[in-house]
Amino acid sequence: MEITHKRLNRVDLLTITGRLDAMNAPQLKQKFDELFDQNRYRIVLDLSGLEYVASPGLRVLIEARKRARDWKLTDLEGGDVRIANLPPRIKEVFDLTGFTSLFEIYSDTVEAVGSF
Repeated sequence: MEITHKRLNRVDLLTITGRLDAMNAPQLKQKFDELFDQNRYRIVLDLSGLEYVASPGLRVLIEARKRARDWKLTDLEGGDVRIANLPPRIKEVFDLTGFTSLFEIYSDTVEAVGSF
């Protein structure tokens, strides 16, 4: 798995490629922890290159979403983890696990970044 990080003014864009499985999930968790330690709670995940996701990877995603949403700047403005470019195969996993209803999912990164 490879994680590419691009820091924008209000949002951090993480592009994840490869396999998000039990061996790679701690690497993604560490990246989320680094961002949260820097008070960066608005994150967009570009999953266009994600080939596979396993339950440990899903657990990291849901934990990051919860931590991000616990941070509130104001009542209307807070943190979140949003997803862009969800591949059809990964979308099937999200549908089966109920993640589709938990995350805001966008068809492209521009739209996802602009949603903040």
